[in-house]
Amino acid sequence: MLEKLWHTEKENIEKNSVFWNMMSSGLNSVVSMFLLWIVTLINGVSDAGVFSLAFSTSQMMLTIGNYGMRNYQATDIRNKYTMGIYLSSRILTNIVMMCVVGIFVLAEGYYFEKACITILLCFLKVTDAMDDVYGGYYQQHGRLDIAGKVMTIRIAGYVIAFCISLVITHNTILSCCIATIISGISLIMLVGSTKSAFVLERPFLEWKKIVGLLKECLPLCISAFLLIYMGNAPKYAIDTYMTSREQAFYTYLFMPCFVTNLFVGFALQPLLVRLSENWVKKQYSNFLKLCALIFAVAVAIAFFIVLVGGWLGCPILSIVFGVALQKYRNVLVVLLIGGAFFAFAVIEQVILTVMRKQVFLLAGFVVASVTAFLISNPLVKKWGLMGAGYAYSLSAGVLFGVLGVMIIIFFIKEKGGER
Repeated sequence: MLEKLWHTEKENIEKNSVFWNMMSSGLNSVVSMFLLWIVTLINGVSDAGVFSLAFSTSQMMLTIGNYGMRNYQATDIRNKYTMGIYLSSRILTNIVMMCVVGIFVLAEGYYFEKACITILLCFLKVTDAMDDVYGGYYQQHGRLDIAGKVMTIRIAGYVIAFCISLVITHNTILSCCIATIISGISLIMLVGSTKSAFVLERPFLEWKKIVGLLKECLPLCISAFLLIYMGNAPKYAIDTYMTSREQAFYTYLFMPCFVTNLFVGFALQPLLVRLSENWVKKQYSNFLKLCALIFAVAVAIAFFIVLVGGWLGCPILSIVFGVALQKYRNVLVVLLIGGAFFAFAVIEQVILTVMRKQVFLLAGFVVASVTAFLISNPLVKKWGLMGAGYAYSLSAGVLFGVLGVMIIIFFIKEKGGER
């Protein structure tokens, strides 16, 4: 029965890929907001603050599980590594991720409930990471539509399970546990059913190649981790100087920041392979036009979101979460500007990966993360939530500027070497 989901007429594949990429990306981007809304509605603002910080931590830990491989895998058009190698590597990185989570929870001294929720949400992210490696495989073979369908169905399944459990039990720990189990079972069933369309390789333990892949993607992993840390640094500062209630308020305000990145992703993912082909084939004019198009769309989206978000954001968020947020309008505007810089930096990260200059991403992310580390605590201590907004936007702006300079330098150097 599930096999019927993957059969698509050849002429409709590209159109379906765009649609299902939008569906899965959109759902993945709003799931944290939706789950936080449910926790707020059922268990209250204080529990929502704990859940929001745990979810943010799980997203940061996911960067270790994913290891920055997705864009590398999807653009591996020369098939340097097989799916078996990608799969083995992903299993290994997920084991490392859970070990790091355990160390993090102990180091932070979390109380039992906070520790359990954080660990369980990280286990949920393990299923996200495994979904991602299969998604990269489908995308690499021109079936982004299948990747989108698998992600959409799996996320919808575990979100429904979480909500039903929380409504019945009011127990966040149990609900996280049930959501993780449902997500894992859904992934196994859905991926298994794609055998009708693909030859699914088993994990292949060729250590030389696994180490080679991990070595190549290490800069991407560290960069992705630092990128999320950069966004989380103000949240950890709030956890230090403010209350769980204010943590929840900041998270409510922070959520619209990723709308720009969400819509940019709609345009970016379908163009990723084409961008890579233009670079590999040294079609620099087409490469530049494609980059310009992506950035032009991103700037237009960002301008619209900052304008509309500053006007309607707080009233809408206040209605959605049932708390008064109107007095934080300026905080929201600052965060939306930071979100725009974040989206632009993600585009630059992809471009540098396509150029196979991902090792140099580290410099940009280290500078931005050090900036976030140094300024978050002082700004939050002095200005509260507005200080958190300043910290996020300043570090995102620093990242955008550094990566932009790198792209210009490497492009000039690459094109100059062809003469």
